[in-house]
Amino acid sequence: MELEQRQYGETIDHLLIKRFFYENIPLVNEVKTIVQEIKIADRIADVYLELKNGKRVVMEIQHSKITKEELLQRTKEYSQEGIHVLWILDGKGPYDKSPRTMHGVNISVSEKELHSLYRGRVYYMNATRDGILSPVYALHYAPYIKKMTSKYGFPFYKRLKLKKSVIYSEPPSLQLTLFRNRMYRLARFMDENVKELCIEEVVQFINTYLAYREMKPKEAKKLFPNGLLLEVFIHKFSEKYGLYLLFEVLRYLKFLTIRDAKYMFENNLQSQKSIF
Repeated sequence: MELEQRQYGETIDHLLIKRFFYENIPLVNEVKTIVQEIKIADRIADVYLELKNGKRVVMEIQHSKITKEELLQRTKEYSQEGIHVLWILDGKGPYDKSPRTMHGVNISVSEKELHSLYRGRVYYMNATRDGILSPVYALHYAPYIKKMTSKYGFPFYKRLKLKKSVIYSEPPSLQLTLFRNRMYRLARFMDENVKELCIEEVVQFINTYLAYREMKPKEAKKLFPNGLLLEVFIHKFSEKYGLYLLFEVLRYLKFLTIRDAKYMFENNLQSQKSIF
């Protein structure tokens, strides 16, 4: 491994991650050709594969920091060659990410851009010279709301631009799906968008409640004498999705505003806020 590292000028963890995908992607995808370190135009692709249906994919394993401009330029150049791009960030490098749910996390501009390109997810893998530390995982970023105090001593909640809440998930397999976003050709794994899943479950729960209230109004009144309270949503969904993503979803569905954050994050107020 030391000879390989000197020859290619790469870190061991970068080499290990590339080798992992080189060995495992063909196990769950119909691959005609797969190679490492191949020159395409003026770029050297980390892993290049051609599927049996003729579609081509490049996997870019990013160990060091990359600017938003460079990331988009590389993606554009591959797209112009008819190649779909899958970006994987090295979580043990300068991106400093872990396969777990976290809150108040800083993310780079390039991570924010990838989150947009990949429709609500960024892919990472953690490795050191001792080996692969985690399977490939996805982090889904949601707004982070923090309780602040004004100069007059009044509490308020503010959405922080530079920090995010993070929801962790793991793709069920390394099976690839190809898509386009803006002008770019992209590839991702067959994992679900966490925000979309949360929206679907919340809407289904509300519709079930409304149908029950219409069919059996007296029973519904006994179960929910003050209507469908915010604490019911928190009890049902926060363990799976976290308070911050749930808050974003309820705002998206127009049940809450940023001024309602106090009801979401202060336990003594949760039972006072009625959604219906």
